[in-house]
Amino acid sequence: MQMRRSWTAIPAMALVIVLGACSQREEEKARERAAEARQKAREGAHELAHEAKRAANAMNRQIDQAMNGTGARRDGDQAGQKLQRGSEEAGAKLDEAALLAKVKAKLANDAGLSTVTGVNVDVDGDVVTLRGTVSSPEQKQIAERAAGQVAGVRRVIDNLQIKP
Repeated sequence: MQMRRSWTAIPAMALVIVLGACSQREEEKARERAAEARQKAREGAHELAHEAKRAANAMNRQIDQAMNGTGARRDGDQAGQKLQRGSEEAGAKLDEAALLAKVKAKLANDAGLSTVTGVNVDVDGDVVTLRGTVSSPEQKQIAERAAGQVAGVRRVIDNLQIKP
């Protein structure tokens, strides 16, 4: 009888070991995907920063052209106003890029990477919109809650669909 119990325990132990190894591999893959998601968010923020710098440089060129032409005072005033608007727009884009990166990182950490890969995040000022699919109502709640916990987010619009 004792021998029979030993033989039945061996497959059970093997199953536990295999399941533990699978779970570790899945966790490693999830960490890798989270790191990739964070890197993509950083790259997006950097691209927006470069776009803002290009816009500011273009405004500076316009100011220089206006100051060197006739009616320099009037053109200079207009160029100054354009530069101020351009600077404000560039600052807003940088703020949105930073907020986007923070939300994506928070989603990766709280909701898990499998959730994040199916979720698109849009930022408009301090409003975050979540679109895409998740596999459960729990994941939908976690994603919405995680996005709302990010500093600077005033409102979350949850347009996520559940598709198991």
